[in-house]
Amino acid sequence: MKKPLRLQRGDRVAVVAPSSATDLKTVEEGQKKVRALGLVPVMFPTCYTNYGHLSAPDKNRAKDINDAFSDDNIKGIICLRGGYGTPRILNMLDYEMISENPKVFMGFSDITALHVAFNQLCAMTTFHGPMATSNFAKIKEDRVKFDEYTLDSIEKNLFSNEPSGIHINPGDEELKSYGDKDAEGMLTGGNLTLLTAAMGSAFEVDTRGKILFIEEVGEPIYKIDRMLTTLAMAGKFDDCKGVILGTFVNCQREQKSYEGGLDLTLEEVVENTIVPFNKPVIYNFKAGHSFPQPTLPLGTKVRIDAGTRQVEFLESGVV
Repeated sequence: MKKPLRLQRGDRVAVVAPSSATDLKTVEEGQKKVRALGLVPVMFPTCYTNYGHLSAPDKNRAKDINDAFSDDNIKGIICLRGGYGTPRILNMLDYEMISENPKVFMGFSDITALHVAFNQLCAMTTFHGPMATSNFAKIKEDRVKFDEYTLDSIEKNLFSNEPSGIHINPGDEELKSYGDKDAEGMLTGGNLTLLTAAMGSAFEVDTRGKILFIEEVGEPIYKIDRMLTTLAMAGKFDDCKGVILGTFVNCQREQKSYEGGLDLTLEEVVENTIVPFNKPVIYNFKAGHSFPQPTLPLGTKVRIDAGTRQVEFLESGVV
């Protein structure tokens, strides 16, 4: 895997909007948060436009990504926000050029489609972590106050080339697991909806020999069931070495019309769709659409141990 140079204080970092738009006040606050990290935010055009449920037409959003990677003065790229839109631009990106210009690239949610593409087509590590408008920091009277856990993880992953080591949940909350096996492999994955949306395309996630990370937000449990079943039928749990289940925020059981009817619980769905593959599964891993939020170096080696309920990041995502 190609690893970008770690960030240095004072580096120029592009902020791009490859998914949905947001309001000007939120954009300005995102700019302040990036600056408070000790970086120089360079706000690309898509941060200031809107096009229905997208920040801009496909060609404009793809251009911002290509331009950010091709600009030698830009040392890293942080996405403005998620929403929807990245699958529409996957076939418009210059993967050969991007591969030749590895840079820190960070985001989550809809950004999952770009992570998978860059990891697989460019053999480049990327970072599943906060975006410029994420609530990893609060702004009050022009002062930026960071969440300490989230800031510490950003600094360990983007500004240091040392492995972050044993994962610790916010508040030391305990990891949980199924089984007692352990496994080691390259970390891949992200948002479940985006992983499922790419199935059957050239951008489909490859889980062979890898540790698959999955998170989701705002989907009823029966839809989680459907998407996990899709991955199962496609052999993704057969192929992987193990699974890390992140947060499933506001993923509720739906009340059915028949008396007392409810969706299965999330635990029951996992036990039906993933556990039968007899792979080590770690869950209650606090990463996804939840804060505090760790930064995860996708495309790097990770070791999971279901017996001891432990996740260890074995290498850095930067050099």
